[in-house]
Amino acid sequence: MRNIYLIGMPSSGKSTLGKELAKNLGFSFTDMDKLIETREQKTISEIFSNQGEAHFRELERKTLHGFQPDQSMVIATGGGVPCFFDNMDYMKKHGISIFLNVELNDLAKRLYKAQGNNRPLLDKSQSEEAVIATIKKTFEERLPFYKQADIQVDGEISVNQLLWLIESYVPVQ
Repeated sequence: MRNIYLIGMPSSGKSTLGKELAKNLGFSFTDMDKLIETREQKTISEIFSNQGEAHFRELERKTLHGFQPDQSMVIATGGGVPCFFDNMDYMKKHGISIFLNVELNDLAKRLYKAQGNNRPLLDKSQSEEAVIATIKKTFEERLPFYKQADIQVDGEISVNQLLWLIESYVPVQ
């Protein structure tokens, strides 16, 4: 079966939901950020610091294009993956893309709590208000890409609801 690509902001639940979804479908699960960190033997923050965002985005592109189209995988992408190169087109062509849309205030709270956890686009010394402003700006920049997903769901969706949506999904030709 075609791969399933979960897209959305950091802390939107892509990895958590992705693992459950893969288990229910009998698919394998991959977190792109963790795969890149393993291959590079550096954290995402270290890659950003040492080699820059452009290098990291190229690593994301190469990783994404390295997945075979029909591997029966659920892939949790990094938050910026759909926004660079032809990545969104690639995901739509080679699988089903699903946007996990988490309400902005909930997302901000999750990210503020996790800001020490390898989030290169957040300044760890910022106040909660500054973090929220950064998240809002980033979300607004990425939303046009996220909205191109084949399926858009509320970030609080259950695995069973998502399974039903995937089974019901008929791509527009």
